[in-house]
Amino acid sequence: MLEEKILFSTPIQNEKYYQNVVKLLKSKKSLHGPGINIEKIKDDLKKNFGFKNVLLTHSCTAAMEICALTLNLNKNDEVLMPSYNYNTTASSFVKTGCKIRFCDIDTKNLMPSFNQITQNINSNTKVIIIIHMQGLSIDYLDKLAALCKKKRIILIEDAAPALGSYFKNKPLGRFGDFATFSFHETKNYQCGMGGLLVINNKKYLRKSNIIFDKGTDRSYVVSDPKYHKKYYSWLELGSCFRMPEINASYLQPQINDIKSIISFRSKIYFRYLKNFKPWLNGEFLISNKNFDKYKYNFHAFTIILKKNDRENFLSYLSKNKITAFISFEALHLSRIGKEYVDNKTNLTITNNIVKKIVRLPMHNKLKLKDVDYISDKIREYYQ
Repeated sequence: MLEEKILFSTPIQNEKYYQNVVKLLKSKKSLHGPGINIEKIKDDLKKNFGFKNVLLTHSCTAAMEICALTLNLNKNDEVLMPSYNYNTTASSFVKTGCKIRFCDIDTKNLMPSFNQITQNINSNTKVIIIIHMQGLSIDYLDKLAALCKKKRIILIEDAAPALGSYFKNKPLGRFGDFATFSFHETKNYQCGMGGLLVINNKKYLRKSNIIFDKGTDRSYVVSDPKYHKKYYSWLELGSCFRMPEINASYLQPQINDIKSIISFRSKIYFRYLKNFKPWLNGEFLISNKNFDKYKYNFHAFTIILKKNDRENFLSYLSKNKITAFISFEALHLSRIGKEYVDNKTNLTITNNIVKKIVRLPMHNKLKLKDVDYISDKIREYYQ
């Protein structure tokens, strides 16, 4: 038996990350920002991923709320998204008064198929949000982007855990009109709480910037010499969405370490895969196996149990000091989510697998011997 629990996730730790925070504190510069760390992150994201227009936010939720406020949807407009999804992706739009519509997902990757999306598009569909679940890309991202352009539908990539993953040879986050990312402490790169909004459609750039800065044109007054105003003013409904500079100081060195962080996580992933392969005979499915098609950031290792025995499975792991994560309840099963379901809503696959999903420990302090221990205990459970 282990002396300490194997945690599902832990904050990423590295001495140089700490020292960058200390450097900021000793400099006596603003912890609010924006400062040198935020500007460096923006430069590195542009260099590494081609993200030209970005806003660093205090959370991925904040980034999604900026999208919702920017688009100015009305009460009859619909936003299409999978029900197996984090609730603030939906609530960001519900707050603005529009409607949301749920679509089903595939068992193989927990994301909708192209047919599932197209079957749910109607004349009121103004936005499609594709979720890059587990940091993976869907197989039809370019096809979906082309369809949205043809039908004049806004495409948003909810890429919360997907920084460093690609579709074909292009980074996730560069296909939609907008893309949102998370730097929460459960993600590959983290600053406790943090987010990123990528604005690919220049049509929305100015309004997004104003909403981001509390609904004012302050950033233009302060930094744009061609913007001839002495004082800034309230122009849009916005909020305080900014990432603090102190959070950015912990995050900034990690952006340069993305390749090494992914490399470490890949070793954990492939160890799980190697351990399960010899004996896995249908006890569960591994839902994120299509990493070999496109470059993957190895955010998660997710399994789908064949039997509806997740509570027993989790209890067994807990007794053996292993903390697994059940993810979240599908939105259409929640009290508020039920309001957006009607007799035309078909979520058969979601209903079938949502109570069978388990994410195994995956973080940068996990050792290969920990993975071996987890794998052995799971094998013992089924034997």
